[in-house]
Amino acid sequence: MCKMTRGTVAMLGSFVFVAAFSLSVYAQAQEPKSPGAQAPPPAGAPAQAQKPESAKGELKSVDAQKMTLTLANGQTFQYTSATKVTGAQGGVAGLASMSGREVTIDFETKGADRIATMITVAAEKK
Repeated sequence: MCKMTRGTVAMLGSFVFVAAFSLSVYAQAQEPKSPGAQAPPPAGAPAQAQKPESAKGELKSVDAQKMTLTLANGQTFQYTSATKVTGAQGGVAGLASMSGREVTIDFETKGADRIATMITVAAEKK
């Protein structure tokens, strides 16, 4: 009688294990998944930069010490060594002598800072 009880318990235990495993697989298969859905970032992951934005205006000044530039409308942008500059010789340093020129600044907002990723100087008007 003891062997029959052990065999029955082992069989029931196996059945419960298989049933639980099957239910977990079935539950995962039933989760709705949209084609573009992504898992949320882990809690410790750094925040990603926002979508790039653009600003256009007259260049007022460049502060090489603070690595900032200001437009005539008062907007201020930070730049880095990775900021690309077109239309000015010498990169960002070449902008210092271009006060009053029309510029387009592509930038990313990181917190309260606007970081210039690309600065395009418009051709001088004749």
